[in-house]
Amino acid sequence: MSRVRNADEFLLEFRRIRKAYEGLFPLITQIRAKYTGEPEKGVVDQSLEAHAREYAVNAFLAALNWRLNARPEDGLPSLIPEVPIRSEERGSIRFLDYLGLESHTVNPLMIVETKRPNAQLPSSWEPASTYLDYSEVVSRGLAGEPLKGEWNAWLQDLRDYLDSAYARAEKVPKRVVMTNGNWLIVFLDPSDAFQEGGTRDPDRVLVFRDNTEIESRFSELFLRLEYQQVLGETPALTPVELSFHLSSEVVDRAMHGLHLRYVDQCGIYQHSPVIKVAPVVFVRSMYGGWLRVETPPHEYELPHKTDRLQRHLDEVHRAARDLLAEVNRRLGTSLSPFPLSRHYEGEDGFEALRGVVENSENEYLVVTGEATHYLLPRPSVPNCPYHDWTACNRAGVAFGPAPIVARSTSPRSFFISEELHHCAHRDVNSAKAALITSANRQRCGARSGQEGQAFCEIWRFELHLCCRTCAFEGACTKATVFQLPC
Repeated sequence: MSRVRNADEFLLEFRRIRKAYEGLFPLITQIRAKYTGEPEKGVVDQSLEAHAREYAVNAFLAALNWRLNARPEDGLPSLIPEVPIRSEERGSIRFLDYLGLESHTVNPLMIVETKRPNAQLPSSWEPASTYLDYSEVVSRGLAGEPLKGEWNAWLQDLRDYLDSAYARAEKVPKRVVMTNGNWLIVFLDPSDAFQEGGTRDPDRVLVFRDNTEIESRFSELFLRLEYQQVLGETPALTPVELSFHLSSEVVDRAMHGLHLRYVDQCGIYQHSPVIKVAPVVFVRSMYGGWLRVETPPHEYELPHKTDRLQRHLDEVHRAARDLLAEVNRRLGTSLSPFPLSRHYEGEDGFEALRGVVENSENEYLVVTGEATHYLLPRPSVPNCPYHDWTACNRAGVAFGPAPIVARSTSPRSFFISEELHHCAHRDVNSAKAALITSANRQRCGARSGQEGQAFCEIWRFELHLCCRTCAFEGACTKATVFQLPC
């Protein structure tokens, strides 16, 4: 199944799933009755949660681009069933029915809890509750009001799952979902619903009473639960698609960037790095959302021969400039690229679009701002002696016991000693490798990495690039903890 691109495709897929399950369910009950010796009515009333999950819920989540069978190279999210987690409430191991994760981290995005098909939506013991909608009933149950049946226990289970996930990952999932394969409850703000100090706002709880209501509100459901929408990112658009997502009057800014792929190429005698890039334009609306525009299949490989580097940079520059011009043409705008250093100063904009994000293993999105490449043509500080390991060694500041003389994947160093894009200085390497911690986070300034990761923005695909030839120089050198010797 390919990626579901819009709510209309979701509706068609949902109808197919529903029809298939409705045709299969009577057969399941007949088989269970035959092999258990119990009448069909008794079998239907039993816990058929496993069958609902296998035949309905899995496909439903897949139609929202949450995939159990995703490969890393697909760029699709991980949805893991039966995830063990140590309970904060009980101390024992419990199992989440489904845990949705960010595709490039193990951070939780969504918890899904399934119930047996004959489980009913919640209702209150209060006589006046007959006038309440289900969202209000759920909200009261979250606040401690007794509900009929097992609902108070179920809501407490969800609270424990959320607290337990937060205790391990230090991030609150963006969605919590409960379903029996027919009705569906979506908690849009799990922190408000379940954590201490939350208001239990019923407007932040969506209840779909049955499959018919899911169909009638399919667009709302898609926008609230589709993977990319939950993640807060939009998949790559071509220029022709851009105007369907943004109008010129709401465009705030644009920046250059790169889609980068790092390849560890195995030769006969040694490994060598291959780096391929494709220009990207990041466009932001005044509401804070970022869109990514690309023009596949055009890509450019970083040359191993030094005398061809400038030609590569020129080719990427022309392609990036043309892409931005096409974005402006499609939107009817005249956007100039927003500076990278200013992007790092704006907390809201940076949090929504970090400088470097690993999409999947060895595949990155790199924001370059005004520049069209993460590599600058030449160092901003001329005549620095520290490109050469031998000069560093004479000064007593060389990194490592010997120079890097071949393009290397271990350590990841595309440039070699004596080349202007290489840095052999020990102190620079140590500073770039330094950990971001809670104690130094403020002094480090805005960084793409989380606590425990390296200070250097491009550390995962390049360890020895001269900082003066890096597009991130202006952003990094503003940090009080980072000082260069040249």
